[in-house]
Amino acid sequence: MKRRIHNYKNNSMNATNVKSTLRGSAAVEHPRKIAKAREALLSKGSLSDDSVRPLIQASWQRCVSDAVNPLVANKAIELDEQQLESVRESYRELISASEPILRDAKDLLADSGTIMHLVAPTGMILCSHGDDHTRDLANDFSLVPGANWNESVAGTNAIGTALNVGSAVQVHAYEHFCENINNWTCSAAVIRDPFENKILGAVNISGLKNTLHDYCLALAVSGARRIEGQLAQLQMAKRDLLLGITLDRFGAPGSDGLLLLDLNGRLVRTNHQADRVLASRGLKINLSPSNPILTLNEAGRFSERSEPILNQLDPQWVEPLSHQGEQVGFIAVIPFPTPKRTATARASGAEQLTNRESHNGFSRLVGRNPLFIKSIQQAARLAKAPIPVLLQGETGVGKELFASAMHEMSPASSKEFIALNCGSLSRDLLAGELFGYVDGAFTGARRGGMTGKIEAANGGTLFLDEIGEMPLDLQPMFLRVLQESEICRIGETQPRKVSFRLIAATNRDLAQEVAEGRFRMDLYYRISSMTLTIPPLRERSDDVLLLAEHILTGLSEQHGGAIKQLSPALQTLLENHSWPGNIRELSNLITAAYFLTDGDQLTPEDLPANLLAQNLTGGTNAGIHTHEIGADNPLDQAEKEVICRVIQEQGGNLTRAARQLNIAKSTLYIKLSKYGIDRSTLG
Repeated sequence: MKRRIHNYKNNSMNATNVKSTLRGSAAVEHPRKIAKAREALLSKGSLSDDSVRPLIQASWQRCVSDAVNPLVANKAIELDEQQLESVRESYRELISASEPILRDAKDLLADSGTIMHLVAPTGMILCSHGDDHTRDLANDFSLVPGANWNESVAGTNAIGTALNVGSAVQVHAYEHFCENINNWTCSAAVIRDPFENKILGAVNISGLKNTLHDYCLALAVSGARRIEGQLAQLQMAKRDLLLGITLDRFGAPGSDGLLLLDLNGRLVRTNHQADRVLASRGLKINLSPSNPILTLNEAGRFSERSEPILNQLDPQWVEPLSHQGEQVGFIAVIPFPTPKRTATARASGAEQLTNRESHNGFSRLVGRNPLFIKSIQQAARLAKAPIPVLLQGETGVGKELFASAMHEMSPASSKEFIALNCGSLSRDLLAGELFGYVDGAFTGARRGGMTGKIEAANGGTLFLDEIGEMPLDLQPMFLRVLQESEICRIGETQPRKVSFRLIAATNRDLAQEVAEGRFRMDLYYRISSMTLTIPPLRERSDDVLLLAEHILTGLSEQHGGAIKQLSPALQTLLENHSWPGNIRELSNLITAAYFLTDGDQLTPEDLPANLLAQNLTGGTNAGIHTHEIGADNPLDQAEKEVICRVIQEQGGNLTRAARQLNIAKSTLYIKLSKYGIDRSTLG
């Protein structure tokens, strides 16, 4: 056993050129000096000498700033086996690449008094192997899978500090910030993406402080490098697979541009038409396929990266590629633009969006903003994962559209998509809608009983909107359904088996709701395995006109009329509004204007007067950006015309005019002065 460790030590040291950062340091020779220095820091706020390594000093200072408990390393939230498996699923490739290294560690570290951990980039331990006795001791200190050893949680320790500084770290005994772990020695090395250099996780070796050895740090570094090598091989194999499964598509004739990308969005291959199609659409993308072999050198790894290709493409062009049920990359099919058939370029863009063939549910989500595209890409990747997803976003951002699109791309797409808003019903009605009830369960119950939404979603997807509104006493009942996969209707004692995919949505901060006791912590962690945030419309201002034209096109198709366009003045109004009601507000506004106009162009005058005054004018609550006042400013001109029209309609009565405009009378006087309006000429 000792010979095996000795040989491994020599090979690792030669391969990685690691030198112990602890040799001859006070951490080993004078441990009490370290303890006294820490006490001085906690009592005085600073260190008076250099007895502590700069690396540790800097970490201690971060711990003080983060108010880390100096006595006990905080334990992570307890995860049950299913929750831990959900987390591990997120790091499936990292775990797969580390399996041979962890298998070696199981034998190599047996009877050595140390254990090896594979750690996620968040600091959470994913797997552990090594000396059985030490693993038993580690349970008392939460050195177990599922525990979080981020520096801001557990203080100075090899895992958290290595992830923080991005390099190999060994922390011995009293160098730990928290007292309860100063009997341990830990050595950790970060795992980086072999092609992009970003941190993917870490390898850690821990044991009691008497197990301090130079080879522990070398072994951790060697393990991290081996995992990086495995990751490189896995990614190269996936690239080869991508080329194989798309061979026919690249050989087929056509005018579309094709871009083949791996799961990380790196370009693998293009067809001959790609350059011409991208140029015709005004897209400047480097079409030189990435070569992973060339980027393994240091210069390539640290080179600046351009805007990711996926962020520059319309998400409706992007199709996920799968092999044997596992997603392996993307193919972007970029159609050559058709001739413009409308008066403006923007209207043409909206028409193309409407007429383009729909490949999946995400085609209904219109937008080119990078934040929005990223949300769609994340949703598409989560669509096939058999785990709960929590959609977060303000009211009106389209959470149900996202949920419906995810269902249509999921393995359960042939089954039912059942939606229920938890905030629109009373407690008793919500209980009946969720769980159903049997005949005679309560007064007024429907004869023959009723199937609840949970049972109706069996085999499909259950979408619970505004789940933060669910009454507190119903939450444990719903949690039990998720845990046991069975349900009892109200008034029934015999459980029924159910299996469904849950997508929940909220406009609340559920973590804050948990802290204030309005939402159960266990249910929160059950439904938020994966969280996706949908940006509000004010953060996607470049999508406002595209969405408005898309809505107009849909109205024209639905009601059989010609496609109407937005006047320049109205376009300016829409672009400068902050849209507190998000897409729902925009849709209501455009729909109202569509039916109010008699011509083929929508103008500010076509908006309902109260909506224009309340939502699209200046003032403290207007929510539009600051603009210059002037006769040529379409914002001011539109507002002035609306005010004059309403005063005329009210016969010069300012009280009634202010009421119709839905503004204070004092505000109306200010606007009369601002625009130089003489009301005597309007009465």
